[in-house]
Amino acid sequence: MPAIIDTDPGIDDAIAILYALRHPGLEIAAMTTVAGNIGLSVTTANAGRIAALAGVPTPVHPGAKAPLGRAPRPELGIHGNDGLGGVAFPDATQAPEAEDAVAYLARTLTAAPEKTIDLLCLAPLTNIANLVTQHPGAAARIRRVIAMGGAVDEPGNMGRAEFNLAHDPEAAAIVLHAGLDLTLIPLDATRRFRADAAYLETLRATAKAPAEASAALIDAYFVQTEHQAKGSESRPLHDPCVPLCALHPALFKIETRHLRVDHDGALIEGPHPIRVAMGVDADGLRARLAEGLAC
Repeated sequence: MPAIIDTDPGIDDAIAILYALRHPGLEIAAMTTVAGNIGLSVTTANAGRIAALAGVPTPVHPGAKAPLGRAPRPELGIHGNDGLGGVAFPDATQAPEAEDAVAYLARTLTAAPEKTIDLLCLAPLTNIANLVTQHPGAAARIRRVIAMGGAVDEPGNMGRAEFNLAHDPEAAAIVLHAGLDLTLIPLDATRRFRADAAYLETLRATAKAPAEASAALIDAYFVQTEHQAKGSESRPLHDPCVPLCALHPALFKIETRHLRVDHDGALIEGPHPIRVAMGVDADGLRARLAEGLAC
C-alpha cells in the first residue's frame, strides 16, 4: 500500500511513524513535514531521527513553516521543546531533501499511476492545502487521504476545535471541502484509544527498538493531575489511528456527516459529506499497534 506521511512530530506522530515504517503492509515513499506541534526545523529533524530508529531510510521533504496567514501555535506543553518528550532518538542517517514538500507531492503524484498513493496526514493540513490550490491536477490523483483532526460531537482541545484543524483553519477548509476521497479521524474516535502501564510492559517485552521507543514516548505522554496518577492511563494516542485505519478500517466506526470548517477550525454542520470515524475498537487497535511495532 504505497503512502506518504505528512507530519509534525510530535510524540504521537512518532509512534504512528514507527508503526507505519515497520509494518510490511505499508510502503512509505517519503515523509513531508510541516510546522505544528513544534517549528519546522525541529519537526523535520525529528522525522529523520524517527526513520533512523526504525531502521528504514526514508526521504524527508520540509514543507510549510507557518499556517496560511496565521502565526504558528506550537504545543510545547505536551510534546516538550524537542517535540519528542525528551525521549532519546539517534541522529538522522540522511539530510532532509532539498525539494520542498508540495513540489515533491505534485511530482510524485503526477508520475505515479492515478489513485495509487495514499496520504496519511498527522498534522495541520497546510502542505495538503497548498497542493490542492497550487497543483489541483496532482491532488486529484491521490488515492485517499486519511487525516487525524477535528471534533464532531466531542468538545475540542483548542476551544471548540481540535489542534490540527485549529492550527490552520484555512488549510483545513480547503482540504475538507475539496471533494477528495477523505476519511477524518476526530477526537470522537481518538479519545477512546489510550494505553496503561501494562500495555507499556507489553511493548517493552518485545525487545524491539520501535516498540521500546513507543513505550518511552507513551510514558512521557501520561497525564499527571490530582485525579490521575502517572501510570494509570495515557493521553489519547491520536496519530497512530491514521496508519491503523489505513490497514484495519474494520476497527473504526465510519459515518458520513455533512460538515464544514469554520473560522476557528471547528467542525460545524455544513454541505460537505465527510467520512468521519466516530468510534473505535480500542482493544483491537492496541493489539494491532503492538504487533506492528514489533515487526
